Amino acid sequence: SRNDQVVLDMKLYALDHVLYLAYFIENLQKSILKFAQENSDVIIPGYTHLQQAQVVLLAHHMLAYVEMLERDKTRLADCFNRTNVLPLGACALSGTSLKTDRAHVATLLGFASVAANSMDVVSDRDFIIELISSCSITAMHLSRISEDLILWATKEFNFIDIDSSFCTGSSIMPHKKNPDVLELMRGTTGKIYGNLMEVLTLLKGLPLSYNRDLQLDKPPLFETVETTQLMLETMAKLFLNLKVKEDSVAKHTTDESFFCVDAMDYLVKKGVSYRDAHDVLGKMVKECLDKGIKISHLSEKQLKGYHPLFNDDVKKLFNPQSSVKIKASFGSTNPSLVKQQLQAWSKKLDA
Repeated sequence: SRNDQVVLDMKLYALDHVLYLAYFIENLQKSILKFAQENSDVIIPGYTHLQQAQVVLLAHHMLAYVEMLERDKTRLADCFNRTNVLPLGACALSGTSLKTDRAHVATLLGFASVAANSMDVVSDRDFIIELISSCSITAMHLSRISEDLILWATKEFNFIDIDSSFCTGSSIMPHKKNPDVLELMRGTTGKIYGNLMEVLTLLKGLPLSYNRDLQLDKPPLFETVETTQLMLETMAKLFLNLKVKEDSVAKHTTDESFFCVDAMDYLVKKGVSYRDAHDVLGKMVKECLDKGIKISHLSEKQLKGYHPLFNDDVKKLFNPQSSVKIKASFGSTNPSLVKQQLQAWSKKLDA
């Protein structure tokens, strides 16, 4: 029947393109990892609420992207396993009275198992929804990465230089270098979300088993897969040509407010409660800002005026290199731990 034949074709398409997508995701991971390794000593501001928070290694930030994309690969692997079920032999909806060997057909076509219910399998498009959903999450990750890079390329941030091949000029302002490729990726994500909603809405009211409505599931799937692959391929090329403006980045990490948590931890390690340490540093920062002086320029006597357990050695904490080095928890921005993560990812992605 066309019913089980078309589902078969769609499953074969989905299985192939899950593998292609996983390949393109891994290729992007490798590009990001290469960029991280080439800039492993660079320290950048980290943000919460888009406000400067604490300093982190740029490589640590990049590894966050690698982790995101790894989850995308595992989602695709799950999608592959649930798609890898043979529909052929279900016929129109009830099976057949003719002698068939569905298990043998499954082996010939490379399917892991045979669908157990003929009515379900001819009307099932869950695998399409799941694949588009996986692509939607991947696109969301690419959009978030794009947003970071767009911000970092502005004059206000000035962290990176995006290669001109991924930018355009202005029709009226000759000095402009607009990150159009990243903006289009960010915008295209909405299109992929729309495809997901289209198929979900298409299926929500269908009775069992086959209905002609299901003919409309193909355009959103094809567009989603092809667009996601293009986005992944483009982002990988962009990272291979991305440059860091190290001098500019360094200027952004001198604000001593970045290191307040380190000074709080200094007191906590000496037995001060976290609540009290927080109050001490809050008062210190406010008064130093009001007076226009740096905490690192305070005398030991002035430091002890805020808390008797402060000594001159606390001032050594007020620099970006010290801030990243004193982090000790697994998964933190500590340079030694980040180096281990870079090596582990390099080994994993080269395997």
